[in-house]
Formats: sequence, structure tokens, C-alpha cells
Amino acid sequence: MRAFGGDAPGTFAARVPWAFAAPSRVSGSLFDVAEAGAFAAEHAEPPVTDWTLRPFARARRSPLWVGLVLAFAFFGASLLVRIAFSDFALAPWRNAYFWLDVLSALLFGYVPAASMWLRRGRLRDLRELRPCLRPDEGGYARLETEVVCVPPRRLAASGLAGALLLGALPVLDPGFWEGRPPRLLSLLMLFFVARMGAMGWLVGHAVATEATAAAALGRLGRERLRVDLLDLRPLAPLARSGLRSAFAWVLATSLISLFWLGPAAGRANGPIVAVILVLLTLAFFASIGGAHRSLRAAKREALDRLSGQIRRASEELLTGRTRQGAPLADLLALHEFLSRAREWPLGAPALLRGGLIAAMALGSWLAGAVVERLIDRAFG
Repeated sequence: MRAFGGDAPGTFAARVPWAFAAPSRVSGSLFDVAEAGAFAAEHAEPPVTDWTLRPFARARRSPLWVGLVLAFAFFGASLLVRIAFSDFALAPWRNAYFWLDVLSALLFGYVPAASMWLRRGRLRDLRELRPCLRPDEGGYARLETEVVCVPPRRLAASGLAGALLLGALPVLDPGFWEGRPPRLLSLLMLFFVARMGAMGWLVGHAVATEATAAAALGRLGRERLRVDLLDLRPLAPLARSGLRSAFAWVLATSLISLFWLGPAAGRANGPIVAVILVLLTLAFFASIGGAHRSLRAAKREALDRLSGQIRRASEELLTGRTRQGAPLADLLALHEFLSRAREWPLGAPALLRGGLIAAMALGSWLAGAVVERLIDRAFG
């Protein structure tokens, strides 16, 4: 028997497959969309609470390029003000202030660019660390928010403090100017107060961001970390995050130390570099301190349990009873292995990177001092 105008059975389905396959395709596509939406929601980056970083978040290019745009704008404004309100010679080969403005512009663009770079690095480290974390009621998204999102009030308070501290340098630091400083209410003085205040605002935001991340990572390592004493390699992202921050801030101090090569080097540069290094060291150990506590507690618990098993195995061996558990030699070997296990999430690669960062910092400061002496002897 033929149906549908003489077609053989099954021919219509073969000629028009979508008529029969459409329901499954539609349902499948709906499920795919739902799964994709859930995956995107789970892996979406937390919102950027720091408005100084929003241009970096919206731009599709690397933070380096956005930072260079900020640096060019900063340099252009400084150049126009110097030309308009002072005897400024636009001759880079014989005007040291030209290069000081270039250095200030690079530092102005570097601070938010480095903050964005560190934020994205921390998010990558958290995703890599995720298998080592215990489940939490708030979920993984809340953890990311705690690490990379700073409360707006904290950002405002830290930015205001930085703006007041650095903004006061042109007025209070006698080494800021070569010769007699301009009048307090002159346009040149007001511009440099505003320029240093803007720099301080960015630095204050960066410090608040680093402090928030270090505290959150320390709390994560203390409360949510699952420790495997036989393999500590999965904890490497914690050390990597701290070393990345150290590298970024050491590079910033190297840029600050270059101001000593030019005229009118502010006397506050030395204390600023010293404070940054002290805070950097505290932040680094705070970020891995929680993991250190978890490792030490897990190691102590495992060694106590093994000591009890070794004691029972020794008693059984001495009394001639049949040993039911693991052989005594295996227990002793495992006890020796765990006794030597690290209590800090710092393996050989992390220690090597830390040594290279410290060497880079020391080398940059020594090189700056040598170049300054050579310049003084050649032109002084």
C-alpha cells in the first residue's frame, strides 16, 4: 500500500527528514543553550568594582595598550602645562625634565595596567586551584568575588589617603623642586599637586586591591583548602599569585628609583620604596600563610596518626602477635617521607622565581646608584 500520493512507506521520511528530526533537534538545541548559559554564568568574570579598571575591562586589547594610552594623555597634559607656565625647552637631548615627565607618565599608566594584569592572573590561578578547594555554600563565584572585588568604600578611602599623601609632596617635600618652588596657589603648583594626587589615587586603589586579595587568599588557604601531603604541586597557583604581585611591585619600585637619576629627586622616594617593599613582603606571606597553616595542621595530624600505628605495630612485633595492617617498614618509610614534607606551598620553581625577582630589584637599585655616580662625575 502506498501513502502520501503514491510514495512507498518510509520514502516521505527519507525525502523530508526535518519533519521527523525537528522535535529532537529543537529539544537538543534548547538543552545545549541551557548548558552553555550555565557554563557561561559559572565562568563569567566577577564585576569590576574599581572604576579606574573599567576601561581595561571593556577594552578588547591587552592592558599594556590601555596603559600606554593613559601614559600618553598624562605626558601630553604635563608637557602643555610646563610649556605654558614655565621656561620649558622642548629639547629632549638637554632637558632632563622631559624624561622625568616621560617616567612619570609610564608610572601613571603602569599602576592600573598592572592591577588589571594581576586581577586576570588571580582569576586564572583560582580556576587552576579549584580542584583543591572544599565545597562552600556560597559557591565558587563568591570566592572569586572575595579575591578580586574590593568594596567601593574601601577603594574610596584608600584612594583618598593616597591622593592626600602624594598630593602633598610638591608642597611639603623640598627636594621635589630644583631651586625655589613656585608659589603655593600658582597654576604650576596646583597642577603638580593635582598630578601627584591623581597618581596617589591610583596607587591607593592598587594597595587596597592587593590587601584585599592577600587577605582573601590567606583565608582561602586556611578554611577551604584540601591538602594532599603526598603531592603539593596543585598548590603552586597560590605561590605563583604572590610572586606575580611581587614582580609587579618590584618593577614599580624600579621605575620610582629612576627618579634619583634626574634633578629635583624628591626626598620621599626612598621612604616610598621602603614602605612598598615592607608591605609587599607582608602581603606575600599573608596570601600563602593560610595554606601554610593548613599544611602544618595536616602534616601534624598525619604524623600523629602514623606514630600511633607505628607504636601498635611495634608492640605486636615485640609480643609475637600477627600483624594485620601495613608492614612496619612501610609505616616507618611513610613517616620519614611526611616528616620531610614542606609546610609552605613553595616548591623549587617558586623559590627560583622569588630569587630572580629579588635579584632584579637589587640589581636595578645598584645599577641606578652606579649610573648616578657616573653622571655626577661626568657632568658635575
